[in-house]
Amino acid sequence: MKKNILNIYLSNMKGVLFPFILALVLRALLPLGTLLQSEVTKYVIDEGLVKQQFDLLPRLIIILLAVQLIRSVTSYILRIVLHNASQTMLFGIRKNLYSSIQRQDMDFFRTYPTGELMSRMSSDLDWMRYSVSFFLPNIIDSVITFVSTLVYLLYINVPVTLILLLCTPPIFLLTRAMATKVRPFYQKMRQKMADLNMVVQENIAGNRVVKAFATEDFETEKFDKENEALRTLQIDATNRFILFRTPIDFIAMFMAAVALVGGGYMAINEDITIGSLSILISLSWSLSGPLRTLGRLINDYQKIRTATERIEPIYYAKPKIVNPEKPIVPQRNDGEIEFDNVSLVLEGRKILDNVSFTVKKGQTLAIMGPTGSGKTFLTNLILRLYDVTEGRILIDGVDVRDYDLRELRKKIAVSTQDVFLFSETIEGNICYGVPDISVDDVVAAAKTVEAYDFIQHTSDGFDTIIGERGVGLSGGQKQRLALARAIAVKAPVLILDDTTSALDMETEHDIREHLREYCKDATQLIIAQRISSVSFADNIIVLENGKIAEEGTHEQLLKNNGYYKEIYELQYND
Repeated sequence: MKKNILNIYLSNMKGVLFPFILALVLRALLPLGTLLQSEVTKYVIDEGLVKQQFDLLPRLIIILLAVQLIRSVTSYILRIVLHNASQTMLFGIRKNLYSSIQRQDMDFFRTYPTGELMSRMSSDLDWMRYSVSFFLPNIIDSVITFVSTLVYLLYINVPVTLILLLCTPPIFLLTRAMATKVRPFYQKMRQKMADLNMVVQENIAGNRVVKAFATEDFETEKFDKENEALRTLQIDATNRFILFRTPIDFIAMFMAAVALVGGGYMAINEDITIGSLSILISLSWSLSGPLRTLGRLINDYQKIRTATERIEPIYYAKPKIVNPEKPIVPQRNDGEIEFDNVSLVLEGRKILDNVSFTVKKGQTLAIMGPTGSGKTFLTNLILRLYDVTEGRILIDGVDVRDYDLRELRKKIAVSTQDVFLFSETIEGNICYGVPDISVDDVVAAAKTVEAYDFIQHTSDGFDTIIGERGVGLSGGQKQRLALARAIAVKAPVLILDDTTSALDMETEHDIREHLREYCKDATQLIIAQRISSVSFADNIIVLENGKIAEEGTHEQLLKNNGYYKEIYELQYND
């Protein structure tokens, strides 16, 4: 097992590692109890029954019962210890994985889609739990049982035991071949399961689009295709496993037959006792049983190995955007923003090219431009969701790369065009960024964005639980709640990315007037395509192909024959 993977196990078993190791040691001793029972049973048959020393039977039976009781109690305690250890480890890994995902930047989520992450956080983690609670203890049990049984059978009868031992190499060879042939199928199955999860996740998240376009049959066919591919892989993997498992089981039964025939012949010739014959037959299964178990465990090992290899890159993933070693704390908290010759290149494509502007405290900058011109990327750079390729971005005179990330993002409130609301109460959604906000401030934020009236008409007012992504609300209502969430933070920088597109112009105008008063000290960046949404701004820039093509006030831009004037005429001169 790789060092990194082993470290995942060990580092998440703090507090339970010693009990876990002790449990493994005791598990290794349990097979010796079986041999002790076998020895006592042989003595019962040979001395108590064959030689009719019936006075020995009560004591021998008490010894058998005592040994069995000790084994049963020990086995019960070991199951509890192993289960607790595996659950503790699972808790730690799950916690660290989730924490790792929270710290990742946007590149990470382009690499690992939602369905992929969900698959790794569920079924793959369960295989890691299984490896601790069942797989490793049973490996130890199988090895110790095989070795101790082999030694004991050699003590009883060497010739028959050697014949039985000759049957074991084929089982090992078959299990090794099975490992080579079956593992690739389980790797493909994991990936195909992730693909299937992604189809389901996307379908559920986009159920409105599916229904709007009446593509239920198409989505069902897409799911069936992935489902069929997974079924085929599972059948192929199982068939190959059975192909190897069948001869392994046959060899195990053959070993029992050898013990019966060979031992029986020697018992007839009085070379061994009847008790030894009985133990020879029964322990032939203890010799073959671990080997048959090994076949199943080898199969499970492929699943465990595949699962851990899928967990490892997420567990150890390092974000590209990290805190500086010595973060700088700015001397002021005005929210002044300066772009200094900023360029951004992603995947070989230049998104922004030499962009420069300044927004003073309390000013409003509006950003317009055609689709794909880089507007949203520009605001994402302020939050350090991406880092600039060239140039720098300053907030209150400090490069955003010199801020502590948490402190930087606390200075900025965002309401995006992709509205996301949690399955939570309306109040919980509004105060998401500031959980200690007062009720009065929640109400004030709702009134500022013209959301108070419709909230009052919901079933439980601010305590109404809304569905995932705001199911049950109109587009405009969702936008207003998202906007209320942003302004409730009262951050010095407020970014509004096309947040009023679903509102009528009258409501938008009222909200804008309220925002002027509620956020009068905040520096605002507004991305919009409506002239009515940007005309009041202190400065307007128009992006085209990642460059600033126009810049000025509403009146200044109308004097140009550029994009801004073209949009104005389309919206007002119909």
